[in-house]
Amino acid sequence: MTTFIVDAMLGKLATWLRLTGHDTFYSTVMPDEEMVRIAHEQNRVLLTSDATLFGQAQEAGVEAMLVRGSVDEGVASVFSKYGINAAADPATSRCTKCNGDLVHIMGDEKVQIKDLVHEKTYNYYDEFWYCRYCKSVFFRGGQWINIDAYMERISELMRDLES
Repeated sequence: MTTFIVDAMLGKLATWLRLTGHDTFYSTVMPDEEMVRIAHEQNRVLLTSDATLFGQAQEAGVEAMLVRGSVDEGVASVFSKYGINAAADPATSRCTKCNGDLVHIMGDEKVQIKDLVHEKTYNYYDEFWYCRYCKSVFFRGGQWINIDAYMERISELMRDLES
């Protein structure tokens, strides 16, 4: 699976890549030279909206993509170019906040996250995904309707790109 490093201007793209299970390094404060170095050392594709950074990556022999257009157009073009299925599945997603691996927690195990979610959420849901690194907890709440709808929108844009 392709791994990515994403520049500071493409934070929403980083979130969508993580939701689709892609290891995506993202920082808002990292200097360009450091991003190119990490991309080279870790064999990551550099995604940027900065033409200068794109040029630096190419000069260093790093695979890079210059992402243009709206957020949706950028997501669709990256997904299309790298063969990414526009579908989010919490079982394979990475933490959208820190890129960490998520641990599936359900049933009696959910007591582990009791103090990390609202009481109503804890009582209503039986399945959670927990990030050991930043202690974030995710669950299939109402936000998944929006996530699924967005992924359908991206699928439509990808079909438009291919035609």
